[in-house]
Amino acid sequence: MKLTTSLKTLAMLGLTTLTLAAGSSQANGGFVSFGGNAQPWGSHSAVHQVRYQAEMKQRHAQLDQRQDAQMQRILNGMDNGKLTSREAADLLREHLAIANMERSFLTDGRLGPNELAHLEKRLDIAAKNIKWEIRDRERMAALASADDSRKSGAYGPYHERDDRRDYGRPGR
Repeated sequence: MKLTTSLKTLAMLGLTTLTLAAGSSQANGGFVSFGGNAQPWGSHSAVHQVRYQAEMKQRHAQLDQRQDAQMQRILNGMDNGKLTSREAADLLREHLAIANMERSFLTDGRLGPNELAHLEKRLDIAAKNIKWEIRDRERMAALASADDSRKSGAYGPYHERDDRRDYGRPGR
């Protein structure tokens, strides 16, 4: 009787040990619970890669939207007369340089994080330039009327009288 009780006890002890060992030997995806709403699948490298790629695609889409919005601001400034032709040409040249830079960065098929950060920085600078040029009070109509008054012989802010010379202006 003692023998059967001992065997049953050893068998139960063995099964308990195997159960505990099997539970701890199952695959662990790197999940360590520190409380809260931790997710065991959040630490897997493939998940991080997918999230990273989604974030980069979203940033690239935002970059394209910003380029489109800046181009629209330039065109609106030209239509409203808030940009002179020289200002508009300079801003369009800057916009084209950013687009060419993006195209050269995309030759390998993707935008890296440093390339994307560089393009975003250039767009920030371009946005400041657009804002400055639109608000600088140089108007296309004002310059056109100054050119008309110059032709008619009237004196304006850009003109000198016949008895004075303007040595600071080129072409005189």
